[in-house]
Amino acid sequence: MELTAPLITALYAGLNGLVALWLSINVTRNRAKRDIDFGDGGDAEMQRVIRVHGNNSEYTALALVLLAVIEIVGAPSLAIHVLGIGLFVARAWHAQGVYSSPGRSMGRLVGQTVTWLVILLASLYAIYLFFAGGMSS
Repeated sequence: MELTAPLITALYAGLNGLVALWLSINVTRNRAKRDIDFGDGGDAEMQRVIRVHGNNSEYTALALVLLAVIEIVGAPSLAIHVLGIGLFVARAWHAQGVYSSPGRSMGRLVGQTVTWLVILLASLYAIYLFFAGGMSS
């Protein structure tokens, strides 16, 4: 099997990188607005802004690694695009949902659920690819 660069994953890494940048800028903007140099200063809104950024970083990194792995080992392009689009939309929707309401929100629920679904499907597909072809190597 010839390995190729995960070019489709690169697209979704770039798009999710823009989401991460937007969230980072939002943290910095809120720190300046509240005159908080480090941490959250005990400010509930600042805590929420920081957690949205942290949550995005935690889940997006794992999902992109999984997408790259299954792309490299031969997942169909359509599968990578579906999972990549799902991840991008889910992370943006989750962030919007948390920003719109400090408590539960539809954006937060759907965004997190779709993120978990992307990670689940990519994980299962990676395991499947190992058993389908990796064990014979």
